[in-house]
Amino acid sequence: MKKLVALSSTLLLALSLGACAAAPANSEPAPATEEKTEMANPWTSATTPTEAADGAGVGYFNLPADGTVLEEGGQINWSGFQYMKLLAEADGYVGSADLVVRKGVNRPAEEVAYDTADVSGDYTEYAHSWDIEAAGWQVKCYGNEEGRVMKAVWHSDNFSFSINVRGQGDIANTYGLSEADMATLIASVE
Repeated sequence: MKKLVALSSTLLLALSLGACAAAPANSEPAPATEEKTEMANPWTSATTPTEAADGAGVGYFNLPADGTVLEEGGQINWSGFQYMKLLAEADGYVGSADLVVRKGVNRPAEEVAYDTADVSGDYTEYAHSWDIEAAGWQVKCYGNEEGRVMKAVWHSDNFSFSINVRGQGDIANTYGLSEADMATLIASVE
């Protein structure tokens, strides 16, 4: 009998808790869940640097030719091109490291989706930063090993440029090009 009373009490308690949790009959229906949307990709693919430059509106986009060999870094190969409003990008490899070159038009912030002072899109905190002169430009260099450039940024009156080099695997945070190899790359980018 005690078991029956305990079981009945437990059932009544469970039913009353369920009734408390249920919405009153005269309440408003729950609002429909909003459909989640993702931010649209601002990049458009291109098949050539010329197409990327035209699409971005940066005039022209000169790069070192596929197969160009840097003294220490190895061979350059391009794998793709893309653009957004006033910014063109070339993606490829130098040796076995990833290579990204960008050219952007210097414009007021409300006209572009990037910082015209640094078009790299790379916000990494590097251990070292220094300046070099290459092809007549003052170039700001960044890297995690002294003298090894992982990011280079420079400007003309109308354009901003960047080159990013990132090793793969265990050397992703340390690999960089020598200043001489970076100067060679910079001299061939317009």
